[in-house]
Amino acid sequence: MDEKLRRLIDCIFDAHLDAIIDCETCGSQFYCLAEMVAGGADPVQLLPAVEDHLACCPDCREEYEAILAIIRAENQGLTTS
Repeated sequence: MDEKLRRLIDCIFDAHLDAIIDCETCGSQFYCLAEMVAGGADPVQLLPAVEDHLACCPDCREEYEAILAIIRAENQGLTTS
C-alpha cells in the first residue's frame, strides 16, 4: 500500500472526534507553532491537534513547512526585511 494512503487511513481511524480540527483552525496556529518549533520546541507536545491535522492534510503541511522555512531563514539572518 502506498505510504501516503496508509498514513491517511491511519490518521482517520486514530483521530479522536473531539481533537479534530479543520484547515482554517489549523492555519490560524501555523505562525505561532512554527516560531516555537524553529526555536527547538516539539510540535507534538505543543499543539498535538495541529500536528495531527498536518499529518493528514498535505495542503496545510506544505503551507506550514513554508512558514517554518521562512522563520528559520530569518532566525539565521538569511533574509532581509
